[in-house]
Amino acid sequence: MAAVVTADLVIVNGKIATVDKNFTYVEAVATRDGWIIDRGTTEEMKAYIGENTKVIDAGGKLVLPAANDSHCHAVHTGFTLMPGFLDFNGPQWTKLADVQAKIREAAEAAGPGEWVFGCGLVYDQIDVLHEEGRVLVKQDLDAATTDVPVIVTDFSLHCMIANSKALELAGIDDSYPEIPPSLGFIERDEEGHLNGRFVEWGAENILCEKLPILTDEEFMDCIRRVQAAFNKEGITSHEDILGEGGEYLFRGTWGTRPIEIYEQMAEKGELTARVSINIFSAIEGEETYSSIIRGTDRIKLPEFKDRNWVKADAIKFFVDLGGPTWQRPGIRQTDPVVSWKGTEEEYYEEIKRTIIELHRKGWQVCVHSCGGGSNDCCAEAMFEANQLYPGKDLRHFLIHVDDMTLDLAKKCGENGVLAAIQPSNGDIVFEGNCATLTDKDRCFNWQGCTDAGIIFTGGSDTTCFPINWRKGMQFAVTRKTSSGFTAHPELAMNREDAIRMYTINGAYQEHLENVRGSIEINKVADFQILDTDVMTCPAEEIGQSKVVMTICDGKVVYEA
Repeated sequence: MAAVVTADLVIVNGKIATVDKNFTYVEAVATRDGWIIDRGTTEEMKAYIGENTKVIDAGGKLVLPAANDSHCHAVHTGFTLMPGFLDFNGPQWTKLADVQAKIREAAEAAGPGEWVFGCGLVYDQIDVLHEEGRVLVKQDLDAATTDVPVIVTDFSLHCMIANSKALELAGIDDSYPEIPPSLGFIERDEEGHLNGRFVEWGAENILCEKLPILTDEEFMDCIRRVQAAFNKEGITSHEDILGEGGEYLFRGTWGTRPIEIYEQMAEKGELTARVSINIFSAIEGEETYSSIIRGTDRIKLPEFKDRNWVKADAIKFFVDLGGPTWQRPGIRQTDPVVSWKGTEEEYYEEIKRTIIELHRKGWQVCVHSCGGGSNDCCAEAMFEANQLYPGKDLRHFLIHVDDMTLDLAKKCGENGVLAAIQPSNGDIVFEGNCATLTDKDRCFNWQGCTDAGIIFTGGSDTTCFPINWRKGMQFAVTRKTSSGFTAHPELAMNREDAIRMYTINGAYQEHLENVRGSIEINKVADFQILDTDVMTCPAEEIGQSKVVMTICDGKVVYEA
């Protein structure tokens, strides 16, 4: 074969899973100017090698399209990776005394005017909290320090706990007025005293409003850190949730300024991963029709020079909070915890009205929706929106969908509604959710739902769960947690569909399936090379596999 061009990069001697329609395997691929120009055998691709071509010998290793993280909080994750931030993620945090000691150490090291931040706590695994059947409160933080302001969040991010010093500096005391449920909750104890807990984004915004927003250079540092972390896991594209609704959250890392920063870095060629932004438009984080629609109408976005690098087409809002709390009738007889005011019938109608109006305006809609009642409400609104205003191909999607059933999956597939799931969260939510959801221990039947027609995309929800997509794949194909809990392993996902979740399906969610997500001619040159063949190795070893090289835009952005 006579090549008409010389490649910038050629990967040879690989087991290259193209993730095309037929899940074809090839040996080699050639790229130029960041785009794939050919694929085939090693001998065929050698024709593209010139004097200045970079040649990577994969040595028989598995090569995949670079991964996509379809739902995460990226700039915020970058903030948590900065020096001094306290990371409480992981099973090792089982003793309250250890948590307090870590906070005390950070407080002693803090300079004048500095605050201590941390996240990741799972209350039920912490000894004292589990034994006493309670959650973390300000008194637990005060035991570590009353001189330095401290704010920590649980693993879900939906609850922020402040010590007394932080409350003092924020100007919030027992006399602070009650806030509407659509903003969240500022919790009090039985005697009416603040216990330091701020639940949901509107309440958290109130606490964080007095904190200084990060500088532009600090935002850039956050982005560099998180994208380096993504690249290490083979990821070269991700979503982020940013906008007016999170203006003050986590020192502005959920706010509007990072959108401009992303675009500036893209124009300078400083990004190592591509970004699709879900806009959190709800004014002050308030979940109401009026707040979301008015906030959407006043969105001001930069001109995105290259939408293959940065774009913002979706509106994100939240329904049930912190888990599957709004369930189907008869599944669990408790009042749903929903960030919408009124009766269940009233917020059902207001949520549907919000989704239909956003669809009419031409926005892709993505909704934090966990329980079956929430899933049904939001999906039905998306179906109705497609019927009322057809032909838009907006590809609305639900996020989390812990209570997805085969029937709902079939309807979503028929109506073009997707679901962004987080398989790496299995260690925390699988065992707990089995007892409470519609299909009980048959929940998370992702293969059955895929076969029914819905398109799943795989993400991490970082900082909530691990970025390592292979860990998520392992849970999807085993239905087994690291503690050994398993249920209905016969419902496990097949490996090809699990890979599609993290590659071509994520691209499809972003309307970019013709640009990336598979290794095909005229798509971007984004690849990952693994040290283990996750298509053939024992399923229990998939999560331990490592990425040895990540390539974005035809350039090596990570090498082990």
